[in-house]
Amino acid sequence: MDHLNSTSPPGRSPITACFVNITAAEKAELILEKLQHRASAVFKLYYGYLVIPFAVIALILNIIFVMAVCSAIKKHRVSRKCYVLIINRAVGDIIATVAAMVTVTYVLVKVEPNRDLVQVMDTFFIASFWSALISYTALSSLKLYAVARPFNYRKTVTMKRCLYLVVISWVFFAFVLVYTLGITALTKIPALQAWSGCRLETCLRTMYRTRNTFMTFIYFFTIICFIGTVFFVHRARKFVSSFHQKDSTARPRILRNRFPMWKLALNVGTFAIFHIFYVIWALGLLTITDLCFFQRNYPAMMRLLGLVRLSLLTRMLLDPILSFVTDFQIKRSMLSLFNINATVQPFDSRKQFAMSTSETNSSDNASGTPAGADKTKTTTISEGTTIRRKNSASKESESGEPPVSVDKSNDAD
Repeated sequence: MDHLNSTSPPGRSPITACFVNITAAEKAELILEKLQHRASAVFKLYYGYLVIPFAVIALILNIIFVMAVCSAIKKHRVSRKCYVLIINRAVGDIIATVAAMVTVTYVLVKVEPNRDLVQVMDTFFIASFWSALISYTALSSLKLYAVARPFNYRKTVTMKRCLYLVVISWVFFAFVLVYTLGITALTKIPALQAWSGCRLETCLRTMYRTRNTFMTFIYFFTIICFIGTVFFVHRARKFVSSFHQKDSTARPRILRNRFPMWKLALNVGTFAIFHIFYVIWALGLLTITDLCFFQRNYPAMMRLLGLVRLSLLTRMLLDPILSFVTDFQIKRSMLSLFNINATVQPFDSRKQFAMSTSETNSSDNASGTPAGADKTKTTTISEGTTIRRKNSASKESESGEPPVSVDKSNDAD
């Protein structure tokens, strides 16, 4: 009975002495297996069950949103140049939600999910960052250019150039994705690892630090670009307004009516609020100097990353809802997709229409134009469509309402 009462030497298990003389490689393998087992439980909860409602709802809403915007563009209800950039953001969110659903399926089907595959699939979450950067920065630049160079706007900013910007941005995103997959392959595939000599704490850590730096730069650059645009647009409008005091529907007002600054501020605000958690997580990793910190605390770090992913999915879910609520034309197109004939209150873009009409009437009355004389009223509304109404006493008596002719000259915008 003495051997049961004896205390084991420090650093040895009191249960067995079979693993006292194991090699360092065997000990490292046992530790990795233990961490992998703990990480599997984290994957199934934070990358599986909790993600399902967020990803499914966000995917459905973003698909409906893209269909509604495409329908509005086809019917010339909204500006193509502005809303194609909003579609670009929604496409990035769709890619991210599809990647989340693939990850959910994988971690729930596999008994022991491969941590490397989970991290590779997580790379597609960069799509939401990248598409938001391109969309919001480009929209900010368009609004700034429309005020600074109003008469060159239509000639310089074309639909073709906006599409080129979107395509080039996704080509660059593909390059970042290939870089991530390439470094992962050099580290994880035995033959390539023997050739490259890459390890988790060297090549792979450097790759993730580069990616985190890139994401942090995207976040702050987008916000700074928007703030700078608000500042310069405010100054430019003060200067330009002095030349258009007599014309309330002047050209510099076009883009403001098509995609108001408050809508862009709402979108950038959701981006700034819900993506800040990922930026904090990335900055925290960048400040850690211990090469093995992430590997030693892998389950806890992946748990934190799982919570961060939920915040990103919340933003992807919230953005289309806000657009349906605040954007009259998109809400109208969305209802028409489901053949719903409901009365939509035009509390955003139609207000610009009503204000412009009242301003025109007041200017006509001030100039002393007779009420019964033939006159042409030109009003620029949010869709970029110019409506000319000719008030004729004879035509009004015949039809009961003034004839309306639609000029499609602005539809290319």
